[in-house]
Amino acid sequence: MAEGNPQPTDPNRWAGPTGQGVPPPPPAPQPPSGQSPWWAQNAANDPWRNPSTPAVVRHTPTPALPPTEPPLPPSQPAGVGISLVVVISLATSLLAGVLGAALMVYAASGGGSTANFTSPNTERPAGSYQEIIAQVLPSVVTIWVDNGSGKGGQGSGFVFSPEGYIVTNQHVAAMAEGDARISVQFSDGTEIPGEVVGGANSTDIAVIKVDQGDLPALAIADSNSLVVGDPVVAIGAPLGLSHSVTEGIISALDRPVVAGESERDSTVTAAIQTDAAINPGNSGGPLVDAGGALVGVNTSIYTVANDDGEGGSIGLGFAIPSNQVTRIATEIIETGSANRTVLGVTMEPSKPGQLGVTLDTIENGGPADEAGLDTGDVVTSFNGHRITADVQLQALVLKYAGGDTVTIGYERDGQQQEIQVTLASVPDE
Repeated sequence: MAEGNPQPTDPNRWAGPTGQGVPPPPPAPQPPSGQSPWWAQNAANDPWRNPSTPAVVRHTPTPALPPTEPPLPPSQPAGVGISLVVVISLATSLLAGVLGAALMVYAASGGGSTANFTSPNTERPAGSYQEIIAQVLPSVVTIWVDNGSGKGGQGSGFVFSPEGYIVTNQHVAAMAEGDARISVQFSDGTEIPGEVVGGANSTDIAVIKVDQGDLPALAIADSNSLVVGDPVVAIGAPLGLSHSVTEGIISALDRPVVAGESERDSTVTAAIQTDAAINPGNSGGPLVDAGGALVGVNTSIYTVANDDGEGGSIGLGFAIPSNQVTRIATEIIETGSANRTVLGVTMEPSKPGQLGVTLDTIENGGPADEAGLDTGDVVTSFNGHRITADVQLQALVLKYAGGDTVTIGYERDGQQQEIQVTLASVPDE
């Protein structure tokens, strides 16, 4: 993982789209001694006054008014005719009638309230967000971890199969190492003990099992069918607020994201980017489409850290595509572990603005070697994706399964070529 990458909060993680960290912003400047306690000097960044300073009252002199001319004497009143008296009488009668009616309405309404009360709109047609969310909530869980030392944590998850298998993030399940206890809380408040079946560090997917059957499994959609702009809903327990719902759109697809606390447990994902609010505690929760089907698992956010190194959603959240989640979770359920997809190469670090990735070494007998790639080849495309960074190529490889055949475009000796490569898989460490 790139040096200086924002570190994850527990249990959600911060990530940079290319693994490049963003240093925390400098602390807001304080007003120099003797100057106004109002923060006008830093108004662009912090428009609020320091709440610890006393109130300040400024006296502004009243501006001098220009001299005015004395008023003109009133004109002499004209004589009042009988017709004017009749008109005034009629107008007075009409006004009295209107005022009486208004008073009756006032009394009937019970007082002087000026609010326009009305009934809330309860029309929620079939297929509305309200109906979809009501269907999805029973499949979403909050995961609590208690290791007895106050160092536990909390995350989110969802029912993957009716037999009691719950999918979440590996960095959530990893909190349950040792003798820690896991409690899975459902939307009706029911809590069931759980245990970790297995997890995959490279893809940040884990499976937890609860001893209960006939659970409402979440429907799963084909993440390859997503289009930028599609509406999505994120459900989870941000900051411990179980079963919170936020809504947004798909902001980008196959966004290369690196997240993790160290090189050993860092993950690289060709992620779904969304502006649906995702915060610490949303990790492992579902990202669903407008039909309530899973399209991704929320895993990380890109944020601007405050002075304490923590931050919240700024509309840059990332989720693991559902197709990749399904494959990894199924492997864990069937075997207790998962595989990691490989191309069998190492790459030179990418340079900003450089197109393609230069292959540094080729593993003997690996997929790249078997296909005919060689050291020094510059990979420029991967299954139709233009390659601009080494982390992007790594993320796209992990998105596919071992045995899948992909088309790789590369440049050798100034000549652009294409080749078919069958990817392989190795045990995830």
